[in-house]
Amino acid sequence: MENKMGESIRSLRTQKKKTLQEVADAIDSSHSYLSRIERGLKTPSMDMLEKLADYFGVHKSYFFIEDEKLENMTEGEKVLTFEKDLSIENLKEKYNITHKGKPVSEDELKVMITVLESYRNSQNIGGNKD
Repeated sequence: MENKMGESIRSLRTQKKKTLQEVADAIDSSHSYLSRIERGLKTPSMDMLEKLADYFGVHKSYFFIEDEKLENMTEGEKVLTFEKDLSIENLKEKYNITHKGKPVSEDELKVMITVLESYRNSQNIGGNKD
């Protein structure tokens, strides 16, 4: 599990074109500690995972999802699955969510949020509604 978390952290960091030092400085950690986490030599605390999730703008469940499940998701599905703020206001502001060419209603967004929260809970990765 530690390697999966480390690989996920490294993947996010490289996608965002950030160095270990930049991330460490931003989350008040050390370059060497983050390096050990990325290499699977250290297990990050939940507090550290929360800091990293906040920094990268993802839900902490991102660090626990299995690679096979990620491979079967489109980029859009990944973005919504790991969106940290599942409020209707945030989703409407950040995303132009449509279905069959028509805008998704607020009621449909509520259903989507419920499904995402249920998915996170069923995977035992979401904890509380964050």
